[in-house]
Amino acid sequence: MSTKKAYVIGTDVSSSLSPIIFRYWFDKYGVDAEYNFKEIEESSFNKKIKPILEEDNLCGLNITIPFKKKIISYIEKIDHHSSNIGAVNCVTKKNNLLEGVNTDWIGFQKSIEWYEKKQSVIDKNTAIVIGYGGSSKAIIYSLIDCGFKKIKIFNRNFDKIKKIGNKTSLLSFHLRDLPKHTLTADLIINTVPAEVFPNYQLKTKKEVVGFDIVYKPGTKFLQGMNNIAPTQRIYGTTMLVHQAAPCFHKWFDVKPEIDKEIFIILNNAINKRK
Repeated sequence: MSTKKAYVIGTDVSSSLSPIIFRYWFDKYGVDAEYNFKEIEESSFNKKIKPILEEDNLCGLNITIPFKKKIISYIEKIDHHSSNIGAVNCVTKKNNLLEGVNTDWIGFQKSIEWYEKKQSVIDKNTAIVIGYGGSSKAIIYSLIDCGFKKIKIFNRNFDKIKKIGNKTSLLSFHLRDLPKHTLTADLIINTVPAEVFPNYQLKTKKEVVGFDIVYKPGTKFLQGMNNIAPTQRIYGTTMLVHQAAPCFHKWFDVKPEIDKEIFIILNNAINKRK
């Protein structure tokens, strides 16, 4: 039997941690497969994605920024969650049929469940989402599904989000107004890179949970939330692993256990890159 192969695809994926996760599971479960990255410039996407999708033994793709919407036109079937979110990050190729799903929202939700089992249940009154790119739409979708009563979205480009604040549960604000609202939040999620996040000192509730989906610990977001205990923080590797698990299951028919070892390996990889 030929070796199955999968890729992560985006404009800047050479430093992706996804290959580390998949190779760890390949070794753990004795799966004969390969997982690598392919970087594609935005202007070349339509030209380069087609031959990748037609490769022999391809079983799946993880899609990252900025192609999660563009990939949809190449897929024969997507689930209703992906349709509602408007983005696909997991493509499965089986019997030459391409199926797309969104596991970002699952990864976020499973991360919350993982935290609540380990620590305590998060109040579902108000959540704050910082940024509106990448995985933000999937996170907002997941927050609604989790039952949060109010979701406040903050972005540097307010024009991009002002029209989404038309539901009672969704409110949109300019990023500069963030410090005025953090005391209202039960959960604060950062989705913007460390170099973009403003140098705010944020006042929060004592019991608030901070979730930084950016992989690197010690971003300006978490530094600005130094009143939040380490036990009340969720790091980006948690969501990364939880969104990868259903992809692995789909492609290789193995449901991977999410153990402590994978986080140790990822944190070591992050620290080496500093």
